[in-house]
Amino acid sequence: MLSIRLNTQAEKELKEIAKFEGISVSEYVRRIINEKLEDMYDIKLADEAYAEHMKDPVSYSHDEVKNMFGID
Repeated sequence: MLSIRLNTQAEKELKEIAKFEGISVSEYVRRIINEKLEDMYDIKLADEAYAEHMKDPVSYSHDEVKNMFGID
């Protein structure tokens, strides 16, 4: 269980958007939080992949890869 305090304007906007979406305020906030967490996780993975790539920053063009695998 989580409880948060919002100013009147933020609460009003949340209620309006949730109503527009046809869902409860709680569901809308859950969705927002989940989307943010997924975005943050994706950014973390991208940062890790970039750091790994920078250890040996060799890259190949699309055509080079196709040639390596004999794809026309």
